Amino acid sequence: MPPGRPIISQIGTPAERIGHYCDYFLVPIVRMQNTYIKDTSDFINKIESLKLNPDCLLITYDVTSMYTNMTFDEILNAVGRSYNEHTLQSQLELNCPTKQNMLDLLKIILENNYFEFNGKHYRQRIGAAMGAVPSPEICDIRMYEITNAMMSQFQYREKIAFHGRYRDDGFIIYNGTVQEANHLFEIGNAIHDLLKFTYEISETEMTFLDTTVFKGNRFSTQNVLDIKTHMKKTKNFQYLHRESAHPTSVFKGFIKGECYRLLRNTSDNSVLDSALQSFNDKLMLRGYCETETIPIIQEVKHKNRKDLLKPKSAKQRKEKHILVTKFDPRIKGIKKRLMKNWKLISEDSLLKTIFQSAPMIAYKKHQNLGDILTSSIVY
Repeated sequence: MPPGRPIISQIGTPAERIGHYCDYFLVPIVRMQNTYIKDTSDFINKIESLKLNPDCLLITYDVTSMYTNMTFDEILNAVGRSYNEHTLQSQLELNCPTKQNMLDLLKIILENNYFEFNGKHYRQRIGAAMGAVPSPEICDIRMYEITNAMMSQFQYREKIAFHGRYRDDGFIIYNGTVQEANHLFEIGNAIHDLLKFTYEISETEMTFLDTTVFKGNRFSTQNVLDIKTHMKKTKNFQYLHRESAHPTSVFKGFIKGECYRLLRNTSDNSVLDSALQSFNDKLMLRGYCETETIPIIQEVKHKNRKDLLKPKSAKQRKEKHILVTKFDPRIKGIKKRLMKNWKLISEDSLLKTIFQSAPMIAYKKHQNLGDILTSSIVY
C-alpha cells in the first residue's frame, strides 16, 4: 500500500468550538514571533524593505510533515513555555484561561482525533490533527523553538540578512557561502528525530508562497529584490467556464481577484503586462470574450499596487440577514424584485421587526455529479 496520512475535518464535532476558543488566544503568540509571515502581502512588504548585498543567496526550506511528526507532549510543553495569560490579556477582549486550563483543552483536542476508514475506527496517537482548528498555531509555536535552536547553534548566524517562516515553509536571505548554508540545515536536521528540513539554494531566484523572488532590473539598480507571481508548471488553467451556471458577479469577481493578485505580486510593470495578457488569453480558451475581460483588466491596472500591499484592518461586521437560495440562470434579478417590493415588508407590523433591513442574497451550490457519485466514507 502507498503511504498516506489522514486529514480529518473537525467541523461539527465537539472539538471544533474548543479549538476556536483556544485558537483565539494562541494566534497572538504566533504573531509575536520575529520570523512570523502572515501572508503573501506581508512577505512582499518585508522583502521590498530590504537593501541587500549583490551576491546574497536565496534559500527556501520545507519541514517535512510538520503537523504529524510532533508528539503530543512536545507540543503541549512548547505551548506551556510560550503561554503567558498576563501578557496576552492586554491584547484581547476575552478573559484568558490559565495556562493549565489551556493545556487541558489542547490535550482534549490532540488525544481525541478519531476517524473511520475502510470500516475500521482509528485514533491519532502522534502529531496534531491536520483538520483541527488550533493545529497551525500549536505547531508554529513548537517549530519556532526548533528554528531558534538551529540558529543559536549556527556560528555564521550574523550573516543571515532575513529569515521568515509561513507554517512549515521558510525563506532565508544569506550573505555567505553555499557550504555555510548547507551546514545550517545539517544542524537543523540533527535537532529533532522526526522533523527534517529539505531546502533549495540559489544565487538568482527562488519561489516562496505564490511568488518568485529574483534578482532583476530593480535589484541591479537599487539592490531590492524583484517579485513576480509564481505559476506552477503543472497548472492547467481550468478557470470557471463562462457557460457554467453562476451569477454574473461570480465571473467578474474571480477575474478581478486574479488581476489584483497579479498586480500585488509583480514589481515590474512590463512583467505585469505580460502576466495580464497571458491571463486574458487563458480566459478566451474558457469561453470568455474580451468585451467583459478587458475593462476589468484595465480597471485593475490603474490601481495603486501599494494600496493592495497595505495591511488590512479588521472591520466590524454588521449583523445582516441573508437570503440563501440556489442559483438558476432562468430566474434573474432576485435582488431587484425583492427591493421593488420591500415596502410591503417594511410596512408590515410583524415582518418589519424581523427584517429591519434588506437581506443579502447568497447562493449555495446545487448537488452535482461528483456529490452523487462519490462518498467521503470508504467501504
